[in-house]
Amino acid sequence: MRRFLPLFLLFTLCIPAFPAAAQGASLLDLTLRDLASPGRISLAQYQGQPAVMVFFEPECPWCFRQVRVLNRLLAQCPGQFQPLAVGTNGSRRALMAEYRRLRPDFPAFQISSALLDRVGTIPATPFTLLIDRHGAPAGWLRGFMPQEKLTPVLAAYLGVTCGS
Repeated sequence: MRRFLPLFLLFTLCIPAFPAAAQGASLLDLTLRDLASPGRISLAQYQGQPAVMVFFEPECPWCFRQVRVLNRLLAQCPGQFQPLAVGTNGSRRALMAEYRRLRPDFPAFQISSALLDRVGTIPATPFTLLIDRHGAPAGWLRGFMPQEKLTPVLAAYLGVTCGS
């Protein structure tokens, strides 16, 4: 029982209730501007599997680290979840420069007012939303989450199981 106490504390401290503005709304029925190309991309194509949406901003070293963790998890858990990066708090030019620095192995977008309305205030970056296979919010994480701590969270909230 004692060995599960740290895991229980991690879940209760890191994943409080999702912001009220997004409860019941699909986060994957929006269209966002792609940071890798000039077009807009519908997030509906990512429904059907769990998604992890990490918000980043320019000049954020912890965001860089979080993207690296997600890149590793994506390689270890192919096809089990879809990471998505969303740039905030910067001009398009600054977000594109940060995208090139981050080099995510997954899609990256610029935040829209519609997404911000559903999510609410982003208190700090990195800020990570856990999204179930139907696009509904399953929880959120504030700040950097190392792989050893993120892996059990993904398993508990999204059913993602990764090999080592």
